Amino acid sequence: MTNYLDQATYRRQRAALTRAVNTGDPAKIEATVVKTVTEWNDGHYAWPDNWHNWQIALDDSRPWNAPRIDITRI
Repeated sequence: MTNYLDQATYRRQRAALTRAVNTGDPAKIEATVVKTVTEWNDGHYAWPDNWHNWQIALDDSRPWNAPRIDITRI
C-alpha cells in the first residue's frame, strides 16, 4: 500500500532542499536528498511528481566529472 505525502511533509521537505541549495554546500545538499528519499521509501510514500528537482539539485551540486548518484537507487 502506498501512502501519499501530506502537504505539510512535502512543504517541509521542499523547504529543506531550498535551504540546502542556498547554502551551496554539496554535503548538505546530498544529506538532504538522501534523507528525503529515505523518508519517501521507508514511509512507503508515493514520490511527488517533481521528484526530479531533488535529482537536479544533487547533480548541480557535484563536480561535472563526479560519478552520478541516481536517487531512485538510494
